[in-house]
Amino acid sequence: MFTPPVQKMINFAYIKNNTLFFVFNHPVGKQEFDNNIQSIKSALNFHMPEECKNCEDSLFTDIKAFVTHSPKKPMQEFKEVKQVYKERASGNLHVEIKNEKLNALVRSIQEIIKAKNES
Repeated sequence: MFTPPVQKMINFAYIKNNTLFFVFNHPVGKQEFDNNIQSIKSALNFHMPEECKNCEDSLFTDIKAFVTHSPKKPMQEFKEVKQVYKERASGNLHVEIKNEKLNALVRSIQEIIKAKNES
């Protein structure tokens, strides 16, 4: 019997309510996974990652798998659109801040706003 490569059969995996779910796109992959699920569980319990050993709750307590029947959607490439807005602030405000560092910072921002409005 021919079994296609397993890595191409797994769509994705996620954790929900302390259960690790594997989503397959073919029933043969799920069947093979179900045949080996006890081995996988015992291996994960035996070789717990260092980050998880000190956790009071383990990351997941059960492993399940199911087959999705929806076709895999192709990834769309999104183009980044740089949006430029006209500065609405005029920079004309009265600044009364006693802290000199903060006052200098606000005044520098005020100058930047005024310079953008002039150009």
